[in-house]
Amino acid sequence: MKKLLLSFSIFFSISTQGFSQCAENPQPKVLLVGDSWAFFMSVDQTINTVFSKWGHSDCTFYTNLTLAENGAETDDFLTPAKQNEILAKLDEYPSIEFVHLSIGGNDALGDWNINYTQEQTDTLIEDISQRLLDVITFIKNARPNIKIFWSGYVYPNFGEVIETSVLGENHPFFGTWDGMGQPTFQQINDILNVFSHRAEVYADTTDNVDYVKCPGLLQYTFGQPDPLGVLPGGSYPAFTQPLPFGDPTYPSPKESMRDYGITKDCFHLSPKGYRDFIGYHTQKYYHKALMHDFYAVADSVTLNGSLSVNGSVSDLLRMGELNSGNYASLLTFNLATLADTGIAKASIFIRREELAGETPINSAMQVRIKAGYFGSSIALETADLLAQPSAQGTPCIFGTNQDDGDWVRLELPDFFYPYLQAGNRVQFILEAPTATSGSVLFSNGSAEPDFAPVLDITYGPKTVGVSEVKNNVLIDVYPNPTTGFLNIKGADNANVEVYDILGRPVLNAQLVNQSINLSNFAPGVYFVRLVNATGAVIRKVVKQ
Repeated sequence: MKKLLLSFSIFFSISTQGFSQCAENPQPKVLLVGDSWAFFMSVDQTINTVFSKWGHSDCTFYTNLTLAENGAETDDFLTPAKQNEILAKLDEYPSIEFVHLSIGGNDALGDWNINYTQEQTDTLIEDISQRLLDVITFIKNARPNIKIFWSGYVYPNFGEVIETSVLGENHPFFGTWDGMGQPTFQQINDILNVFSHRAEVYADTTDNVDYVKCPGLLQYTFGQPDPLGVLPGGSYPAFTQPLPFGDPTYPSPKESMRDYGITKDCFHLSPKGYRDFIGYHTQKYYHKALMHDFYAVADSVTLNGSLSVNGSVSDLLRMGELNSGNYASLLTFNLATLADTGIAKASIFIRREELAGETPINSAMQVRIKAGYFGSSIALETADLLAQPSAQGTPCIFGTNQDDGDWVRLELPDFFYPYLQAGNRVQFILEAPTATSGSVLFSNGSAEPDFAPVLDITYGPKTVGVSEVKNNVLIDVYPNPTTGFLNIKGADNANVEVYDILGRPVLNAQLVNQSINLSNFAPGVYFVRLVNATGAVIRKVVKQ
């Protein structure tokens, strides 16, 4: 299929969805590049929606009609026009850390035929794979520290959609299906899986390139509640097909395909289909990749649970009012590998599993922190509720918190930071002291480890608090990453302090000509602290 053009008007946004009790500054972290799948994900705002549902409401995507083009193939992204646009946007948005790459599908749909010999098929897949690798190599050379995620695809559904459509041979994708020789579900799914395997092997052996295989994902999330409209027929419930491959003798369900009213699409997904797709990618990759210098997953399930003022203890993570009892959740994290440095930001990510009544996740929510453990031991006990905390405060709450399965990010007050001590355990109590009409059950990770609570920490100089980081937001530091000189605008007459990732000072000087020279510094992450009469500000920079 060559350059299929669809008439949609698109508004590309880097704004975010969700709520917060405190302000945040969303930044584009993902450059969305590719074919019509990238196009539709941009139309649907899929990445922003999913990231917000995972608590990452400060992380957004950027794309445009040059970077996300209907019908684009791998060789399109080896042309100067598209490569120059990639370079321009990486330069314009230094906050971008990931390129989400969706290409390769149109190459196969446009060229492969069921009458190909095995040698012809192997050659085609080799050629497509090599062009995909050439695109990845170009991006890696453009910014060596960039992370590239190739999203792959799920099984299409040509046979059922076209054969059961009132349009028949007038279906807009009949020519594509017919041009391939009208392959069976098994035939076209096998080609997808062979091609995807090539990408997976490359990702497994290449730094900063990742791929999460899930061709049968929509069979899993949608199920086939009604019998398949063509052979082999049959049905199956949602959440029963095995991941990642599902059943290659079946297509992705027709209900997961995009709906145009008179007919369904054959390989572009519905908005929910794309949310399921990116949601699984976030579960298996982005959720942890978007975190910062250090993260710890909640310790053993036996060290986490809920406590009630009536004396009950449970390994379930419940918070709020239920059956006349008020519950608080206790979380334990092991900081054994935390660097002995300062902290610029710390947050807890926690997933809502079930809500009863009104949500207690609101501005009245409180968090207690204890360096070490509450009570007389690290074990969960009712005495923990009465133990003196190291500190107590109100978190900033980010994320959607609209549905079961949504995550919230609890950004911790800066006066908690001294109690996040390297080599030690730390415990938190999450409570809703004024809750009277509802409780929330959080996921503890026992059924799905990917859903366990996470403590996310950003390193910073020991002498600097988060309040300083939030001042003077108009200061511009660029290019970032840099190979040498770092330009600084908006910090007149400032003194410059540079710290390494462990918070050790490596430079202290007066700002001259609005720039500093990092040429002699080793590659890595640094913190630049600028101080003048109006206050202080920190910027995190990468030296290449």
